[in-house]
Amino acid sequence: MLAMLTMTSCNNNNTHPVNNSSQDGTEIASEPETFNPFESFAEHFSETASFAYAEVSGRKVLLVSQETFGNNVNEDKEGIEASIFALDTKDKIVALGSIRSQGTLYPVSLLDGKLMVAGHKFVRVYSIRSEEVPELVLDSFQEGECEELSEMFKTFEKGTPIKFKKSLKE
Repeated sequence: MLAMLTMTSCNNNNTHPVNNSSQDGTEIASEPETFNPFESFAEHFSETASFAYAEVSGRKVLLVSQETFGNNVNEDKEGIEASIFALDTKDKIVALGSIRSQGTLYPVSLLDGKLMVAGHKFVRVYSIRSEEVPELVLDSFQEGECEELSEMFKTFEKGTPIKFKKSLKE
């Protein structure tokens, strides 16, 4: 599904001046609005999508999840999967990949600028290699039943679950 989206059509990094007119018709100058390419990009997803920003490896990324959960309809949700997007050095949106946990006990989380997902017998930690075109990198992966995995779960528990919203404009 992601491959079918046109990622360049909403990559205009422009500012749009806001023109306000007084009652007599004279224009009042105000600050220009900064165009956010992620907001335009988010409009291409289905209404089931939820969105979150995160700072990963010093880079602002957009996370898009189709699988979020929470008890209250009006609150932000946590996600068990996310597709990750970032801007390259030319301000073009780049799809970095997807991450997935193994259920609601292990929401997509952030710790020390790294994304984390887990399951009953695995923990994965991701960062972003910041080059001209950013790249999602698997920093560590532990699976099975071992002492190292227990330590990784303790690390995972220190992370902060990422909160997803239905709109980037909220």
